[in-house]
Amino acid sequence: MTPDDEELLTASELARAAGVSASTIANWTSRADRPLQTVTTADGAIRYTWSQLQEFCSAHSKLQAARRIRRRALSGLQLKPEEASAVQLEELKSLTRDLRTAVHEVLQAAIEAARQNEEAARSHRLQLERFATAFAAYDAGLGQATAPSTLND
Repeated sequence: MTPDDEELLTASELARAAGVSASTIANWTSRADRPLQTVTTADGAIRYTWSQLQEFCSAHSKLQAARRIRRRALSGLQLKPEEASAVQLEELKSLTRDLRTAVHEVLQAAIEAARQNEEAARSHRLQLERFATAFAAYDAGLGQATAPSTLND
């Protein structure tokens, strides 16, 4: 059950009603990008409303907890079966888009990591080849310096 849209709630009360922690509410309030709006009472206390939380969740649909709150709120509405199916379909589409975006981001990160690993391996191979060349020159010089004909000089 959700509170009335304009009922003033503490962070703990709002968090309990939304199914998140009070620290999540505090974090959302201090976000730089479109923070959760608050109401300051006459005595200076910070309060929240359910409608402000709903607006925040709509504006931040990429946040997992915000999506979960929206789903819980929608499931609590008394909709006709055909309306509920449409809402569920839209939610499913939204979740599918989110999943697709997440998979794309992970794949791009993996491709970039593989590219960086290839560059590192190429760099290591070149350094080892240079070391082998330098070692061969050192070995040849040592061979000449310790040759029996040069030891007697």
